[in-house]
Amino acid sequence: MALWLCIAAIIIAIFLGWKFGYNTGVIGMGFAFLIGICVMGMKASEVIAFWPTTIVFYLLSIAVFFNYATENGTMNVLGQKLLHAMGGNAKLVPFAVAVVSAIVGGLGAGASTPAIVGPFAFVMAATAGVNPVLTAIAITFGNLVGSNNPYNGYGGTISKNLIIANGIDEATTMDWSLKIWFNCCLITIIVIVFFYFVLKGHKATKVSMSEKPPEFNPVQKKTVTLLLLAFFLMVVPPILNTWIPGVPLLSTLNQICQPQVIMMLGAIACAVMKLGDEKTVLRKIPISTIVMIVGVYSLIQVAAAAGLVEFISSALAESIPAFLVPAAVIFFAAFLSFFSSSTSTVMPLMYPMVPALASGLGLNPIMLYTCIFFGGLATACSPFSTGGAVCIAGNPYEDQKELLSKKMIIVALIVPVLTIVAATLGLFSFFGV
Repeated sequence: MALWLCIAAIIIAIFLGWKFGYNTGVIGMGFAFLIGICVMGMKASEVIAFWPTTIVFYLLSIAVFFNYATENGTMNVLGQKLLHAMGGNAKLVPFAVAVVSAIVGGLGAGASTPAIVGPFAFVMAATAGVNPVLTAIAITFGNLVGSNNPYNGYGGTISKNLIIANGIDEATTMDWSLKIWFNCCLITIIVIVFFYFVLKGHKATKVSMSEKPPEFNPVQKKTVTLLLLAFFLMVVPPILNTWIPGVPLLSTLNQICQPQVIMMLGAIACAVMKLGDEKTVLRKIPISTIVMIVGVYSLIQVAAAAGLVEFISSALAESIPAFLVPAAVIFFAAFLSFFSSSTSTVMPLMYPMVPALASGLGLNPIMLYTCIFFGGLATACSPFSTGGAVCIAGNPYEDQKELLSKKMIIVALIVPVLTIVAATLGLFSFFGV
């Protein structure tokens, strides 16, 4: 009963948010307390413990640091300069953002990529008039290409280990992992191109280059210096720690240079150097977005505690016609990743099912692994996931955060459908075993 009440509560909270403009998080938090305490016998402190403190701190640290750069006009000038460096061609911005995100993610930044690339990408896109939703998609899915490669990518490494645990030798596993990654790169390109044509709105036009962008004033020069220093510290130490593992000094430096730490220290430096009005900066923290994420995430975790993951896994184990298995696998992987981590929950839960499904139904295991792998990543752009929340937080424009918080839910519902269509058409079955 509790599970069905949670599912109904999630639907009601999202509907009321869309229909009447209420903050979905406030409604979700109320449902989480009512169902958790009255139906499941939890304590209030147990429900509060579901709050995503890591995500919230990400949102706060990014907002405070980059609000200084926005408030003193640095991000506006920087956006003009970045676009000028691209020749003013707005059409190329989404693809350039995706490529940069893939490179940064592949170098070792991983889940921190949206926090590193986002602020620069959003200001350049805003200058070019690019839809912020399209920019968020380019950041999120570009990062998935880089950070999930089978060599040093977090998701790719976990995928390899789980395939080996299914009894596949290491050489074959590496071969399969490369093919799974290629399939994911292919569907990622399809997703970005699809939304490029859907969301570009007015036809992108070349921005006039008759005038050079304005120069930074003294305050903005100091701000840019801090931004570049922060970028360097957030990117280089993680790369060195990934490429040269086992060095204590690099490991410690990597922990110090996590984006949350660097951005909070950067915010302190901005305050000390008086690079903006601190009261204005704090007022612009996106509290409504934070409340929405915290509230819905708490309700989702109550649903997980009520047995949502077990319910879906048992449903998948039921008899399903072979031609519907890929669609069902993607659906359940995407649905589960709304409520839990793809790498820590969805993949470990569903990968062990692949050998039996492949042999029993005569299906390609590479295709099935791809369905789970990308199905779980398909909802990574949701504002309730770490990647989606950090990407939204990386947008320095307060008015766009509200738009992204709502629109990225829709995107997270559409991407699994595109993935299901691709799998049903055989896009993931090009490789034999």
